[in-house]
Amino acid sequence: MPKESDATLEALEAAVQENAQLRAELARLHDAGRLHGAILDYAPLLISSKDLHGTVLMANRHFEVLDGYDAANFVGRSVFDLFPADIAEQLWRNDVRAATEQRPLFEEETVYHRDKSAHTYATVKFPLYDADGAVCGTCAISNDITEARRAQFESITDDLTGLKNRRYFNMLFMEEQRRAHRDGRTLTLMLADVDSFKGYNDCYGHPQGDVVLAQVARSIAAALNRPGDLAFRIGGDEFACLFATTTEQESLDLAERIRAQFAALAIAHACNLPHGRATLSAGLAFLAPGAEVPMAQAYEMADQALYRAKHQGRNTVSR
Repeated sequence: MPKESDATLEALEAAVQENAQLRAELARLHDAGRLHGAILDYAPLLISSKDLHGTVLMANRHFEVLDGYDAANFVGRSVFDLFPADIAEQLWRNDVRAATEQRPLFEEETVYHRDKSAHTYATVKFPLYDADGAVCGTCAISNDITEARRAQFESITDDLTGLKNRRYFNMLFMEEQRRAHRDGRTLTLMLADVDSFKGYNDCYGHPQGDVVLAQVARSIAAALNRPGDLAFRIGGDEFACLFATTTEQESLDLAERIRAQFAALAIAHACNLPHGRATLSAGLAFLAPGAEVPMAQAYEMADQALYRAKHQGRNTVSR
């Protein structure tokens, strides 16, 4: 009888100890759940998941910054019901890629906030798996980088003309050359400046000179309207353009359109004889597919061509 009592006591003690351990584990899980919930609720990030049909399965509280967000009617609805068509298509395309390629995908995505302003988010999307190891959805974590992008844009943009500046030209030159060459196309570097611009400023004043520079930028933008065409204000009255073409004649024609577009404005310039109006001269350097040309060398080639245009009477394009 004593042995049975001892066994009962040991079993009771073991049950009490196990119960205490379970309670401790439940308390730990409860604390962990509160921690995870706090992270989801208060992290300044958009955190969400979707199934393979585009239905939102989870979205944290930070989604309330978005235009049209309704906490009661967000989870359980399709992304195409929640966002404008162009935004939804962008978001869903990246989800599909992450699920299909089964890897983290890093993209920049645009959504609208409650004040109707567009915001750019750096987003990582990655696949979610079920118990059998099959992809069952995606998770997205997005960080608002709008201010950083705005600061970056301002650092590479010329205030007067709205064109990109020399810093950005230096950053992009080799990348654009390689891109054109991968496509089997010739990259053209065009340098242009306003003929007798110092005389224009002396005669009409620097504020009016700024107006002329802005008109040059508009003339360039009107002619360079293809995807991939780039224009820069290098400094003073000097401008640079990068554009890829299949033939050198195509590049010459494009540069001639820019020259003619500006000349057609007929801006009076008494110091620019014999033209009597503000004109542009341009020099072209052709970087054919094959060997890469260093930026300094390409710039010198285009600058020499611009020098020849000046000596041919100005208001002309030279190669």
